[in-house]
Amino acid sequence: MALEIQILNAAASVADVAQVAQAADKLAPWANGLMGMGVVLTALTSIWFATSAVGNYFNKKKASAPGKSEAAPKATAAAPAAASAAAASSDIPLAVIIAAAVQMVQAPIRNVVVNAPGMASIAWTSQGRQSIYASHAAKAPSSVSSLGTIKTK
Repeated sequence: MALEIQILNAAASVADVAQVAQAADKLAPWANGLMGMGVVLTALTSIWFATSAVGNYFNKKKASAPGKSEAAPKATAAAPAAASAAAASSDIPLAVIIAAAVQMVQAPIRNVVVNAPGMASIAWTSQGRQSIYASHAAKAPSSVSSLGTIKTK
């Protein structure tokens, strides 16, 4: 008896779905387009709200954790900050920059120094290009002589 009721309920839900599908066929094409656009906008809006909620959750969790994120002390005067910002990057030692990077990421950092030739050594790069281009030129072998020197018997 219970099985028959479940089968009848399933048949009724299939009939309901069929009625909805038939009603959708009766709608104008522009109405179907609007319904589709509404479904897409609803899905995008729900994704937007979900990601915002997850972001807010993690921000609150991060803020409530003691000692995890400590803010840097605020500068009391703008003049020292402007003076340090005006300093050239070449005036700051490399060790200080690496120490600051290690402190920011809280992980070891590999120091790689690359010395590439700058604009002052244009002659060196030009000489290298000339030697490469010269090696690709077509050259006649020295063992081949001109046709005028061929002797016939």
